[in-house]
Amino acid sequence: MIIRLYWMRKDIKIQEKDLPVVICTLSEEFTVYREESGESVPVYSRVNSNGFFEDVLVKSETMHPISSPQNQFCVMSLDPCSLSSVATVLIDVMFYSGSEGREGVLDQNSDRIKFFSFSLIDGYISIVMDAELQKKFPVDVLLTSSTGELWRMVRIGGQPLGFEECGIVAQISRPLADADISAYYISTFKFDHALVPEEDIDLVVNTLMNRQEMGR
Repeated sequence: MIIRLYWMRKDIKIQEKDLPVVICTLSEEFTVYREESGESVPVYSRVNSNGFFEDVLVKSETMHPISSPQNQFCVMSLDPCSLSSVATVLIDVMFYSGSEGREGVLDQNSDRIKFFSFSLIDGYISIVMDAELQKKFPVDVLLTSSTGELWRMVRIGGQPLGFEECGIVAQISRPLADADISAYYISTFKFDHALVPEEDIDLVVNTLMNRQEMGR
């Protein structure tokens, strides 16, 4: 099940069984809609008379290890009309370049990781790649912000995180929001990744490490 925040252009994937709780939580800050026959219809949360859901189990947080590879990353977009002009490069990057390594695994002789993310949602393309990898693409095809800012990554988890655990994103997003630091979050099958502005990486790592120490 996907919850879409249109003003932020964000899609949040959740398990269908959790949908009522998610709608109730988000409705405190957003108006939630569902699509019916191409029309947007408001969705209202269903709560008990006391205002709470039954059988909501509050679990203690599992503090996952964090690491920060030394890569610089670019957050880019691509006009779908230009997709054919870079198709060969995309195939090479996704399936052949560095194929001896595994996604998200540190190189044996460095502190960098191999990471490439390509998303196509409703015709909108979003790409995250290593800044060095960007040189493989033709000039002026990939789109980015006017500042062309670079990002650094914080990776969460020392092993596959699975889909049953709750609160992993909150472990990162809450302290960063409190510190007024923006983040671009990417969840994969094995790990979670938060991209933050390069100039904030030291503050981010220190903030998250301190929070982990306090949670132990």
